[in-house]
Amino acid sequence: MVALELFRAVSCWNDLGHGDFTLHFIKNKERQEVDFLIAEGNKPLLMVEAKLSDTQPSAALKKFQAALEIPAVQLVENGDGFKIIPNDIHRILVAPVFQWLATLP
Repeated sequence: MVALELFRAVSCWNDLGHGDFTLHFIKNKERQEVDFLIAEGNKPLLMVEAKLSDTQPSAALKKFQAALEIPAVQLVENGDGFKIIPNDIHRILVAPVFQWLATLP
């Protein structure tokens, strides 16, 4: 569901002429991964991790955010509201999936 909604949003932004957006998956040599990366013109823009109920950001999400220095969101199916979790000098938004996806075009 998350992949489909993100793909739909990226396609919509491209069709409306807002930029050249692409949707990716990230994985490093240590087998750490983040579910989705949205890029604009080959520049990383936003990372999105989808979890069932884990409201603590994944270690991989924290690591990639520190390396790429971009916003990050962890979507949770069984969440109880929006939370902002500090990650060194950055912050990660933990949000209910249905509420966050509803903000996309």
